[in-house]
Amino acid sequence: MLIRHNGGGLRLAALGALGFMLVACSNSTGAETSPASGAPPAAVVASSRAADLRTQIDLLLSEHVMIIAKESAAAVNHSDEYSSYTALLTTNSTDLASVWSRAFGTTAATQLAQGWSIQNGYLVDYAIGVVTHNDDKANGAMSGLVNGFAPQFAQQIRDVGQLSLDPLTQLIKQQVLADKALIDDVFAQRYPAFYKNLHTAYAETSKLGDAIAAQIAQKYPDKFPGDPAAPVVDARVTLNLLLQEHSYLATMATESVVTGRSPEKAAAAAALATNADNLRAAFPGSATGFDKVWAARDAALLAYASGDGASKPALTDTFVQDFAAVTRVDNAPVTVQVNATIKVIDAQRAKSSKTLAAADRAAATAMQPIADSIR
Repeated sequence: MLIRHNGGGLRLAALGALGFMLVACSNSTGAETSPASGAPPAAVVASSRAADLRTQIDLLLSEHVMIIAKESAAAVNHSDEYSSYTALLTTNSTDLASVWSRAFGTTAATQLAQGWSIQNGYLVDYAIGVVTHNDDKANGAMSGLVNGFAPQFAQQIRDVGQLSLDPLTQLIKQQVLADKALIDDVFAQRYPAFYKNLHTAYAETSKLGDAIAAQIAQKYPDKFPGDPAAPVVDARVTLNLLLQEHSYLATMATESVVTGRSPEKAAAAAALATNADNLRAAFPGSATGFDKVWAARDAALLAYASGDGASKPALTDTFVQDFAAVTRVDNAPVTVQVNATIKVIDAQRAKSSKTLAAADRAAATAMQPIADSIR
């Protein structure tokens, strides 16, 4: 597992060397090697197909938690965004199926996708049951998740990946219960608990994703060469997950500003602060000046959500320049991500519910080139 919940924060495990940059491996005989040691350089290890696989699986599984949280919050708030985020669950599932297909083939991927869709249906039903005070519906959905989906999906993964069944089943059940906790919290408007449990559920996914990715790489070394557990891959995945988490948390915070949900705004801001602490720890050399630059970003995003026009250039100009200088990332991907986030906030302010979820995901996805280019 890469990210563990510990006392309300993140504990980053086995980060190893953080100085890596994705590059294409151009020789046909395998990874480039270091003249001194004969070992592949860090950049090549971090960009292997096994590393790509782990990164993709972990991001998609953790994104699933964020979509569930946003779909459930929309249901609680009787928002038109509900259908937009529910549809995004299908998009996330389709992308997961694509990964399964590359690893296990079309037939197995189809079966896994069907099992995953059953989970989505139960999670949606649970949220609806909770919101409508339909205990029978909620209890039935949770029973279906714990007693039906969890063991059945674990068996499917076991059949194609040869992972140990009992630990796998337990991991999936823990994930289901973590999802339940955040849904219950958002319904009860226990916002500090909601964001804490959202983080727990988000972090929980890496246990399952890392186990699956490692087994796939071991079983199919020709298709997925490389070491998915190498320290530089830990670093790559850590930054990707933290930046994706930030993107979705940021748009939850701006949504609370736009809709005037002050109690949620405070809890969301606290969650962003925790995420910032962990990002600072994950950046190479703790990126001197990162705290100030990132805090300015968060403040400008919230200000823009409140209608402060001056905050836009603070994001598109000042933040882009300052962040690029602190992290040595090119301006271009940072500009793309900032503009994508502004588009989400514009959709929130305009109540453009049909386009909101897709814009939200585009902003989160735009974090990946940034994470993968950190040196």
